[in-house]
Amino acid sequence: MKCKVFKIHLDEDARNFEEVKLNKFLESVKVSQTFASAINNEFWSILVFYEDANSSNQNATKTAVEPQKIVSTETAGETAKSAPEPIAATPEQEERFNRLKLWRNERAALDGLPPYMIAQNDSLMQIAVSDVKTPEDLISIKGFGEKRAQKYGEQIIEVLTK
Repeated sequence: MKCKVFKIHLDEDARNFEEVKLNKFLESVKVSQTFASAINNEFWSILVFYEDANSSNQNATKTAVEPQKIVSTETAGETAKSAPEPIAATPEQEERFNRLKLWRNERAALDGLPPYMIAQNDSLMQIAVSDVKTPEDLISIKGFGEKRAQKYGEQIIEVLTK
């Protein structure tokens, strides 16, 4: 399986060209899965997982294998957190997500760390769509343990209540 990322700008001139390019690509492959996300109201980022159209014919005689669910093991006292499903956010939740990303990027710059070391986008999106009211609520978010919740919890709650 292969993957390819497309960027579709929201302004009409660029969008038409980029949509044609995306559509031609989609017609030439067998798509397995897609993910899309609006980025800062400027463009759509689209991730396409696919197989070449001709390779799917060669593999047609092989037995289909169901995707396996990845199960994480639990360590003493920890509850396993499953990977988040793709999230469809409301405009308000998208705004919360954007505020969280802005905070995360500023915090990372102050700490001299890459932004993903503060929090990954999936975690920020989960926070944006969840009913997080206290730093302790963050522990239920994948990517947040007690230490991260204690270290950044108050700041995140402040961003959410703005």
